[in-house]
Formats: sequence, C-alpha cells, structure tokens
Amino acid sequence: MKQDSKKRVALATFYTLFVVMLLMGTRCESRVHLTTPERDAKHIAELAETVHSEAELRAVEKLATEYEIAYRKSYGGAKALYFKSLYEPVMDEAGERRAIYRAEEERVAELESQFEASLGDLDLAWKMPLGSLEEELAKIAANDATIAKYDAELQSLVAKKEQLAMDIIDAGYPQDMLDQIGVVEKDIKALEDKIAEVAHTNEIIILANRLQLQRTLDIDTEEVVEEDIAE
Repeated sequence: MKQDSKKRVALATFYTLFVVMLLMGTRCESRVHLTTPERDAKHIAELAETVHSEAELRAVEKLATEYEIAYRKSYGGAKALYFKSLYEPVMDEAGERRAIYRAEEERVAELESQFEASLGDLDLAWKMPLGSLEEELAKIAANDATIAKYDAELQSLVAKKEQLAMDIIDAGYPQDMLDQIGVVEKDIKALEDKIAEVAHTNEIIILANRLQLQRTLDIDTEEVVEEDIAE
C-alpha cells in the first residue's frame, strides 16, 4: 500500500512538473525574440511595408508594442525609448499608406453604392405604372407641394433649434433643455429624410416616363417633349 501511494505521489509530481514546463514553454514561444534595436526595428519596418488592411496595421502595431515592452523589461527604459524612436517613423509611414488605401476603399465603396442605387432606380422606373400626360404632371405637382410643406416645417424647426441653442447657453446648459434640442434635431433629420424620399419619387417618375414612353417632362415649364425612338 505504501509503495502504491509513493507511486501515485511520484506520478502526480511528474504530471505537475510536466504541465508547468509545458506552460512555461508556451509562454516562451509567445514572447518576442530580441536581437538588437536596429535589427528588430528593421523587422518591424519590413512587416509594415506589407500593410494594406486595418487588421494588418493593428497587428504590426501590436507586435511593435510587444517588442518595446520586452526591451523595457529586459534592458530598461532608455533602450525601450531608443527602439521606439527607430520604429515610430516606420509606423507613421505605414499609417499614412493605410490612410491612402482607406480613402480609395471608401471611394470604391461609394461608387459601388451609387451603381447599385442606379440599378434600383432603373428597376423601379421600368416597373412603375404610368398614366396620361396630365396624370404624370399631377403626380409631380402633388409631390412638389408635399416637399414645399415639409420644407416650411423644416425651416420652422431649424429656427426653433437655433433659438433653443441660444437659450441653453443663457440657462447654463440644463439637461432638460439639452434633451429638448436633441428631440428637435431628430425631428429635423426625419423631415430631411422625408423631403429626400419625395424628391426621389419625382426623379423615378421622370425616369420612368423617359424609359417607357420616351417622354421628357420639363418640370419648370410643365411642357412635355415626345421623342420618336425610331429617330
């Protein structure tokens, strides 16, 4: 029995040591390997040259920070600051390059959004049922009247917001008044969205007439030009 107990204790001790050594090995693998500040900064620079995405930039920044922390722990603040002075300009350049890529990505995304919106407008225009000339002009006139109504309400809200903003300053920025101006701003945004929606509907009506009937509606003069597609 005593022998069995000793074996169990020995096995438990061996297992514990094995786990500890395994954890230590894992931690060691996760640490950065320091060489010299110049060589390590060069390594960061080489990685930074490949940065295109936000994730890649964040990864290189994280690695550079890990190197800096390792230098601070191993050699003190002076060496860490020296290493930082070597890699910071490199990361600044990488950030600037990423900003250029980001601007291009945003431009392309905007173009794609506009293209998709145009396709959607064409689909709506082809499917829109059309009436006589008088009916189509009446639709546009009714929408214009709605826009004028919304616009008058919008101007009133904008004036209310401006007055409220001055009153808030005089009153010392009380929370209830700040909440009130927030509500007004939401109402302004809602009206702006409604105006844009109705104006877009008019654009679809004009487009539908041009696509389906080759009929160009001149809204300013309320004239209609019939185009012969054969010509």
